[in-house]
Amino acid sequence: MRNLGPGVRDSLRESDFDCRREDGRYVSSLAFAMAQLRRMKPAYSFDDIADASELPVWREKVRAKLKELLQIGDGHARQFRLVSEQPRDGYRLRRYEFHPEDGLAVQILALVPESAIESGVRVPAVVCLPGSGASLASLAGEPDACANHFPLRNRQAWFYAKAGMVAVAMENPATAENGVPGVNHYVAQQQFARLMALAGRSAWGFMVEQVLETVDFLRRSPHVDPARIAVSGMSLGCIPALYAAVLSDDIAAVVYNDWVGSWALTAMAQTRDVGGAVDARRPFGFYRWFDDEPDLMAAIAPRPMLFAEGGIWKRGIEKVKRAYALAGAGDRLAVRYYAKYADPASRRHDGEDLKEARGLTDAQLMEFANVDAPQHSFHPEINVLWLSEVFFGNADLPPELERSIRDSVAAPGAW
Repeated sequence: MRNLGPGVRDSLRESDFDCRREDGRYVSSLAFAMAQLRRMKPAYSFDDIADASELPVWREKVRAKLKELLQIGDGHARQFRLVSEQPRDGYRLRRYEFHPEDGLAVQILALVPESAIESGVRVPAVVCLPGSGASLASLAGEPDACANHFPLRNRQAWFYAKAGMVAVAMENPATAENGVPGVNHYVAQQQFARLMALAGRSAWGFMVEQVLETVDFLRRSPHVDPARIAVSGMSLGCIPALYAAVLSDDIAAVVYNDWVGSWALTAMAQTRDVGGAVDARRPFGFYRWFDDEPDLMAAIAPRPMLFAEGGIWKRGIEKVKRAYALAGAGDRLAVRYYAKYADPASRRHDGEDLKEARGLTDAQLMEFANVDAPQHSFHPEINVLWLSEVFFGNADLPPELERSIRDSVAAPGAW
């Protein structure tokens, strides 16, 4: 805690956003900014859609605006160079490199089932996007030096490959292999976002373009069924997964392994602990156009999507469910919750509107969103079974994979 002098606070109160003039004008620019946000309604909000016939035009508006905000180009068929290949138990571990921009080399790992190679039968594929500090190695189940609270659970590419899919592991920008050795990944990521902003570029657009290039690479692979390509995001990786799915119909399914919420509504409600309320990596002005993330999730309907960690109901999951119902695809949206909140009676705030909440702390926000933060991890017992059902028509996993999933779920955190 910094010494700010007598009588000086280092946190805000909800009363700091009050208007103290009878004419309704704000002397405080901070209070004015909050009032402006609270009055605002996104121009392309799904809340305005009342009929299924309106969906196609609305989706195209959302897609075009997102592409503009992320500064996404038209894309090109990049050459992915095979760097190395190593045999593993039931699959090949292939490292590829591609060059999406001059002076930039991006590394990915592809886990290709031996059954797909030997049979020549095209199989589903999934692009795996990790949590904030995870590495390529951790997603592939390889030895890894990066901090990982649940190293067994978070091997998402490994799990999908064992289930018979081609699984590609990618990293977040300025992280792990493409980060700075010995430097906290949060520091590197924020500095990356700052430099991109100074250059007039979108940090998330940078990542989303790489995801879209990788999806295109998979579409051209002799082992992949181009009609069955998914994106699977864990925590921070849910952002590029969601954005890429809105932008590309080549993505057939989405695994969203985080809680469903809204960055803008959180900023309005969380007026005491404001450090995590706004992510500097996101483009400016999202909320002018749509509520990120529920409106973008609604734009994915009717393609199959899974929410693995529940989230906020009103203006969140509720909105996305309505979009899927309107698209005639209510059964294609799956919603799961943390074990702590699996019983609907335990979700005490589902009847409340986050936009009307005031002065929430971090802990209060987590309770509002039905989040059991210590158990935040990839959930193979949910995700792998669901995606197998979507792509194979059943969730019949090999017995050894079922054991591995059970063991990973039972394993305690590493710290």
